[in-house]
Amino acid sequence: MTTQPAVLVVDDDPNYREMIVLMGQMWGIVVLEAGDCGQALQILDRGKDRIRLILLDYFMPGMEPTQCAAALIAKAGPSIPIILVTAAVNPAVRAAELKLSHWLSKPLDMSVLEVLFKKAA
Repeated sequence: MTTQPAVLVVDDDPNYREMIVLMGQMWGIVVLEAGDCGQALQILDRGKDRIRLILLDYFMPGMEPTQCAAALIAKAGPSIPIILVTAAVNPAVRAAELKLSHWLSKPLDMSVLEVLFKKAA
């Protein structure tokens, strides 16, 4: 059985996750969903080999942002890019706090998201 490449979206907003899933369907990439950091870590445990990109919200229930990002970075390793996606003020500062070099602001620019998804496919 071959596994399709996937994007993991980690966000506590189910409507946002649903939108990302729909965009993935439109662009031909599987989107895996996690409503919190713990779920994201479990998904990485089961399917790290197929995940090509992680979209991570800043504020998540159950874990401080820096702890969540550090755990994801440790589990994902250097080959899976993690992009902070946030509505927070100063997203570049937030990304730096989490030791992430890439970030996107909400609301998302869909053309930028499409480029990221197509790279991940």
